Amino acid sequence: MPPLAGRETSAPRLVFKNTAWLVAGQLAAAPLSVLVNAVIGRKLGPADLGYIYLASTLCSFGFLLVDFGQSTALPALIAQDRGKAGELLGTGLAWRAVTAIAVSLLLFAACVALGYDHTQLLTLALVAFAFGLGTLATGCQDAIRGFERTDLAAVGQVGSQLLAAALVVPVLLLGFGLTATLVAQSFAAGIGLLAAILFLRTIALGDVVPGRKSLDLLLAAGSPFLLLGVSLALQPSVDAVLLARLSPPEVVGWHAVARKLIGPLLLPASALITSMYPTLSRLYTSDREAYFRLGRGALRSATALAVPLALGCALYPDLGTRIFSRESFAPAEQNLKVLAAFVFLAYFSMTLGCCLSAAGRQRAWALSQLACVAISAALDPFLIPWFQARLHNGGVGVCVATVASEVAMTLAAAIWLAPKGLLDRQFWHSLLAALMGGCAMLAVSWLLARVNPFLAAPLSIAAYLVVLWALGGLDPKQLLALREGLARRWKGLTRR
Repeated sequence: MPPLAGRETSAPRLVFKNTAWLVAGQLAAAPLSVLVNAVIGRKLGPADLGYIYLASTLCSFGFLLVDFGQSTALPALIAQDRGKAGELLGTGLAWRAVTAIAVSLLLFAACVALGYDHTQLLTLALVAFAFGLGTLATGCQDAIRGFERTDLAAVGQVGSQLLAAALVVPVLLLGFGLTATLVAQSFAAGIGLLAAILFLRTIALGDVVPGRKSLDLLLAAGSPFLLLGVSLALQPSVDAVLLARLSPPEVVGWHAVARKLIGPLLLPASALITSMYPTLSRLYTSDREAYFRLGRGALRSATALAVPLALGCALYPDLGTRIFSRESFAPAEQNLKVLAAFVFLAYFSMTLGCCLSAAGRQRAWALSQLACVAISAALDPFLIPWFQARLHNGGVGVCVATVASEVAMTLAAAIWLAPKGLLDRQFWHSLLAALMGGCAMLAVSWLLARVNPFLAAPLSIAAYLVVLWALGGLDPKQLLALREGLARRWKGLTRR
């Protein structure tokens, strides 16, 4: 492994470069993902989309045991000792293969016991199969991230979405139904796994073989993240099950559309923490001051992104539903307006959670999230019927409960759990500047209320950026580092 000397000083640039690659990949992949889901919604309708959403949510929760925190632990372990990369990866893949089968069978048995019908069970089986292939590909990508090669991760991300679009969209356009669509998704996941294996050949892994000591190491390192993952995935799983029980299938479909449209808005935050975590973990043990500098910079970046994305979600929800068809999914706009507050809060909770995890505070963070799940689970049975009776959309009740729990989680992270000094004066200045920019965005949006939203939205965001820049909310050093990182990568690509 290369010596650490000199690496800490370039840590911010390394993270910005890696984040740039992940953001670029996600910006390219997100429209493809939305396209696929939009075609599914248009061709299959809200009810079938609701079946897919319910099955995917249950699998996302069940496959946490398959992952067992490896998506976070494995890159950090490899970054700290790359000589063990092959054995760590081999062990992780063996664990994923065995547990994927066991979890899929348990999920199927649980749904049979709950009395799900044939369509729901078949949907679950096919979605679980695609998840099984996907988790093996994810393990390969995690190992690549341990070498801080997010360029390969970005290529894989875009490639997987291209495959899904190339296989699923034609199936739908030819008039095939739900089952054929899910089979096509499984084929795409299988090809994605083969591509991830090929990417592994570009890095110095060594022999990819499982080992008992590596299994103990992975389970020990991953267990805190498993608890954290359970706390994160439990809430949408509980929400989906209760919504399916207390509302018609089309309401689940409307909520699915809202959640799928929220996903791309959170991609920059996801890319930031994904690229930052291995570096933060290394810095916390080797250079504590560099850890704080990097964490503070990430929080300021999250602040600059959170405000316009949240306001855009609240002000222009119809931009998303038009993609899926306003005729079938217009009620999802109600969900999006409420979830705008969730987007704003999630940028802070996700970034703080990454800093806490790198500092070894995963368990405390996970426990705070479990408490928030309890808040949401307690509110859902009351809010879903209430909004279903008044708006004929019980999903709005789920969204209100989600925002309430996110408020509690963000406050817990910021007030009780954040390391002292992480939320410094510059952070509060950045937050104030972003809020002032948000006021400018609201003003421009109000003035252009009668203008086509496809024109009004970019102009309102431009107003936000101008005010943010004028008030010093954009860090010139961060922008320079990001630009230099992109320039170096562009030169490297053009030389190949």
